[in-house]
Amino acid sequence: MLKNIMNTSPQQKQETTSGRSLLALLTQFIPLSLSDVAMTLGDPLQTSALSRLAFPQETLAGVGVVKGVAVFLESPIIMILHASTALGGQAKSRRALWQFTIIAGLVLSGIFLLLTWEPLYNWLLLDVFGVSSLIAQRGRTAFLLMFLWPFVIAWRRFFQGLLIRAQKSIAVGWASVARLTWVVVSLVVGVNLRLDGAMLAGITMMGAILIEAVLVTWFCLRLGAISILEQQGYSETKKLPQTLSGVSFYYLPLASTMLIVWGARAILLSLIARSFDGSLALAVWPATWGLLLSIANGTRMIQQVVISAYEETSRRTLAAFVIIVGLSFTLIPFFLGFTDQGLFLLRQFLGNNPSLVEASRPVIQILSCFPLLLALQNTFQGLLIHKGKNWFINLATVVAATFTLVICGSLIFTKHSGATSAAYGMLAGVMSEIIVLFLALQSKSSAQL
Repeated sequence: MLKNIMNTSPQQKQETTSGRSLLALLTQFIPLSLSDVAMTLGDPLQTSALSRLAFPQETLAGVGVVKGVAVFLESPIIMILHASTALGGQAKSRRALWQFTIIAGLVLSGIFLLLTWEPLYNWLLLDVFGVSSLIAQRGRTAFLLMFLWPFVIAWRRFFQGLLIRAQKSIAVGWASVARLTWVVVSLVVGVNLRLDGAMLAGITMMGAILIEAVLVTWFCLRLGAISILEQQGYSETKKLPQTLSGVSFYYLPLASTMLIVWGARAILLSLIARSFDGSLALAVWPATWGLLLSIANGTRMIQQVVISAYEETSRRTLAAFVIIVGLSFTLIPFFLGFTDQGLFLLRQFLGNNPSLVEASRPVIQILSCFPLLLALQNTFQGLLIHKGKNWFINLATVVAATFTLVICGSLIFTKHSGATSAAYGMLAGVMSEIIVLFLALQSKSSAQL
């Protein structure tokens, strides 16, 4: 299937015969994957730490909800990385994207700051999300500490994209190692000092992204990424947006895609809160989803490799690369969900809390194939971005969000567990998204033949 989708004209095939090898793709991918894994590994490490402090269930639920709000506010600028990778090779496009990044980051952080006002915060968590007052109270400290979250994320992802475009991916990986080191050290110190869980979570999360943003900026300057990009100008064959308005129009479908994704996940939390086991499910779902996402996100940078290497690599090699990466990461949740050794590790991860372990394992089993599905999703998205067909990605995301919420809501309102309902919803959503992306690529390929 992948090989057929990636088919190109005989001339293009001839041009890519001597292109990048599978080893070269993996060499580019591994530091990028490390960056994403380090980014998401903080969540399961944080879950493990908070489960060992006072009020673990309430703290996990509160931090999980406010992190969901933070990521929703971040969502419009998540795709800055992809835009920076695509536009970074042309000076005017790069400058316009930087202006867009600063403006968008400041506006979103301003909205975040406004929501820290107590009446708005209480309305958001108590009325919109429907959580208990205790859970809302536990999450407030972390929320206050995170108001600069969108701005720092936007800044970081812009420079990550430039490093990727300049083929300096190893620097992105080193910055992620530093981020992960901060997370581990701060959590270990916090647990030993018995700090308040919500405060520890806020300090850990904000410190991590700030350290990474500073480092990728320094690496970009130190390694001369801009000079390298200036020399790549000859390879640009497509007309790229070169003004703030042009970049805004180019970026709109990417931003709206992420708004739909994370908006749906925020609504998902609201549905989970209304399940019969809402308090437990609100603790279980963010903890388990964070663990699964930290594993599956190891495949996410497939998209960047596809975008940057598509024209230089044979389609057979790209297909083999995607399948190898997807299956490799899928082995991990299968191990956790279906083996006794995996159950032992899950108990350790959740602080030997029996109620959390019992409710988490079915979620991992349901979503054990998620890494492979995410690999396919990101491959198809990368191919569409390469072809400039970003609105098809938006359409697929709408379909996925609809399936996720309908399936999850239907199960919850028929008295199923909140966490397992969310798992089935996410599975249905990503599968429907892959089907839509596949059909979009097939129709485009058919039109070219």
